[in-house]
Amino acid sequence: MMTATSDYLARLEVALRDVPHGLAAEIRDGITEELTSLEPDAAEARIAQLGDPTVIAREALDAGGYAPPAVPVATRPDAVASPGSVPVSRSRGFAIAAALTLSFGGYLVPVAGWFVGVALVLMSSMWRTWEKLVAILVPVVLFGGLMLFSFAAFTTTGAVEVHEASGTGTPPEAENPLVPNLLVGPHFLIIIAVAVVVPASGLWLLWRMRGRTPQEPFGPTVSRPL
Repeated sequence: MMTATSDYLARLEVALRDVPHGLAAEIRDGITEELTSLEPDAAEARIAQLGDPTVIAREALDAGGYAPPAVPVATRPDAVASPGSVPVSRSRGFAIAAALTLSFGGYLVPVAGWFVGVALVLMSSMWRTWEKLVAILVPVVLFGGLMLFSFAAFTTTGAVEVHEASGTGTPPEAENPLVPNLLVGPHFLIIIAVAVVVPASGLWLLWRMRGRTPQEPFGPTVSRPL
């Protein structure tokens, strides 16, 4: 049979859920010891003096300097999000997939795969803006610079060969421009840039992401002492 004391203690237990454990245990034990030592009539009178358990819990939070729990804004069951849920673009799994796609997507789907990796990296919130720009622009700038260097070298070499062929002596052996020697000169540097720098950019993003969480993507916030 539910008595006034047991009913009050049950409501007190519910009200103290948001109070820190040590403080809640102290309040609960003190009131329980007091009410169980009284006769039923005296216990009911003491319960009336103690008042609503929620008021006791709120006063305990205020006295201890604790912030009261936030009241959920959403009232519909289908509108309440789970506490640990985060958008997909903020998850570690999405960031890892983005960095790997940036590194190796161009091998699976030439050119287009790398652009997909760029889009995924830009969507992720696990990196700062400057980190994304470094990972994306460094390979582009390096590749563009090597292409200009290769074009300049090819133009210079072609001009020298034309000049030598116009004089006396045996003309130089003609090379097929459609099948360049990929292991010599600028062509080799371009291959190295594609094979090393592009994968390294995505792996660098993975290294920068270490220790970050979706809730604190740039590391834990350092709280100032009160």
